[in-house]
Amino acid sequence: MGRGRRAVGVLMLWAAAIGCGRPAPPPSRYLQVDIETSPTATDPRFATDAVSSRINELIFDSLVKVDRNGRFVGDLAESIERPDDTHIIFHLKSGVRFSDGRELASRDVKFTYDSVRDPSSASPKRAGLEQLKSLETPDERTVVITTVRPYAPVMEMATYGIVPAGTPLPRKSIALAPPGTGAFRMTRYVRDDSVWLERNPYRPAGPEMPRGILFKIVPDPTVRALELAEGICDVAPNNIEAEVIPYLIARSDLVVNEAPGDTYQYLMFNFRNRDLSDLRVRRAIAYAIDRRAIADSFLRGTARIATGMIAPENWAYEGAVTTYDFNPAKSGQLLDEAGYRAGDDGMRDLKLIYKTTPEGGRLAEVIQAMLRRVGIRVEIRSNEWATFLSDLNSGNFDLASMRWIGINDPNHYYLVFDSRMTPPIGLNRGRYNNAAMDLLVEEGMRTIDPIRRRAIYAKVQQLAAEDLPYVSLWWLNNVTVLNREVAGFEPYPNGSLRSLASVRIVGRSGAETSQ
Repeated sequence: MGRGRRAVGVLMLWAAAIGCGRPAPPPSRYLQVDIETSPTATDPRFATDAVSSRINELIFDSLVKVDRNGRFVGDLAESIERPDDTHIIFHLKSGVRFSDGRELASRDVKFTYDSVRDPSSASPKRAGLEQLKSLETPDERTVVITTVRPYAPVMEMATYGIVPAGTPLPRKSIALAPPGTGAFRMTRYVRDDSVWLERNPYRPAGPEMPRGILFKIVPDPTVRALELAEGICDVAPNNIEAEVIPYLIARSDLVVNEAPGDTYQYLMFNFRNRDLSDLRVRRAIAYAIDRRAIADSFLRGTARIATGMIAPENWAYEGAVTTYDFNPAKSGQLLDEAGYRAGDDGMRDLKLIYKTTPEGGRLAEVIQAMLRRVGIRVEIRSNEWATFLSDLNSGNFDLASMRWIGINDPNHYYLVFDSRMTPPIGLNRGRYNNAAMDLLVEEGMRTIDPIRRRAIYAKVQQLAAEDLPYVSLWWLNNVTVLNREVAGFEPYPNGSLRSLASVRIVGRSGAETSQ
């Protein structure tokens, strides 16, 4: 029996087993959204992981937000001016209130940014404000950002969620979120169990819109699929295993919303490893991985083969780059040229440590098997997320696969490939060092003209494909499974759940209950 048929069989057995013992549903007109892990931070000044960001954007607004086309548009800012290359002026909307009733003013924006920049706060978002020279508030409705030098991705700075002036730093990650101006406020958080949101009383909502959202922590993907099938869960965003999707599509009570996404999966090399510092070895590994087969079978067609970090929908995308179609013969030839000749058993004197998490174990096994076919031994070592991330940041790995989610500006290449951006300052975990790349990404960061900037990043993408600090694997589609009673959900390429604030719940009856 195939893995997909086994998964469906497990769902059917579990559905029969729980019978009348299903979990209690949330209050009427609440949505239940099943997510795989708890948020690591409920304060927007500290949230960097995807789950935290998805929840926080329903609670907090920022000066600007990213629309469905990847463009920056005003959020708290009613209008924006850019008088020169180092200044940008935001004029705030009037009448906006935090969920505790306080009216938004420019001092709240200044306080938020000052607290992120304060070294004593130890905010992980401080590095993103490296080019911020000053933030001034000439009046209650005006915010002026000045950069150290011409800085093209300045709008990225304006995406930080705003908290009220005087909000203390969180003493622990399980604290309730502070008030925000977003559609919801947080009323309860039980780590590894649930996050409860209810409507911000100062944000109007239609009668069919959800009164609240219960984010339920459900680590097991089979249980998430089961709760959808049983009508317990209303929304499962990008966390249902691909082999179960056909079963869910066939159900009349569910809707599967699939759209192209920009979540980028990649294989990362550690350049401290002498073997991997040889470009021939990196290219041999790229040719040995059958990405098309993985996307078609393992991912059930829910991904597009990637040519680089930036997806085709992004204004800076460059598709004319070197690619590595599956070619084990070419892989073997490159390994021979690098001095790693196969022995009588077909294996070479080349062994690599692949670090992963339990959730990434299946992909690790697929890549391990493919590299073994060309004679490369791969030892898989799996750890929980915190240990895994610590190993990557300290350079304690040879190979690892991760995802970048929601890349809006190509300045991300600077953060991950510039030789100065190694942890803890930046995200160059592989310790990649190429002077030509440094020159390009630093020029792209200070070039304001969009035509010149696009030409620079075309060269960046071409160099990245040639030199292979990453093997680009695929861009994952956004696959959200919803109860048919949830109408009006609109996907974002970056996987944002912002539209949950405006969906409608249709055809649902039942008395209101208390939380």
